[in-house]
Amino acid sequence: LERSRVTRERRRAYRVTVMPRSELTAAVTVSERSWQAVPGNLSTEGIFLTLEPDAPVDLEIGTPMEVEITYAEETLLLHGTIRSRRARGYGIFFPRKTDDDYINPLDRLGQIWAGLQREILATRSFRESE
Repeated sequence: LERSRVTRERRRAYRVTVMPRSELTAAVTVSERSWQAVPGNLSTEGIFLTLEPDAPVDLEIGTPMEVEITYAEETLLLHGTIRSRRARGYGIFFPRKTDDDYINPLDRLGQIWAGLQREILATRSFRESE
């Protein structure tokens, strides 16, 4: 791979796959317009989402957005920026503190990340014991 691609693909935090049967749901808001999103994976600093079919596909890297994540009956509001784009999917980075002084609840995001990891491990353990 060329060096620039390797650099772009370098991840700052380990990602955990959001299983289809997971309780995690997400919605995004950009310029006061909101859409449901399908979470693909989650890290302690970001999320990869695929937007619903009627959402705009012209969101560019660098676009700021709000992401509402619900998991286990708790809802978090995170402010992030699009860092990567693939087809209808977007990688969103959540800084600790945004330019408008919003402080993202990254500690709680980390707890959700750990919960998703436990879900995956429990599924693997169950399959291995059969």
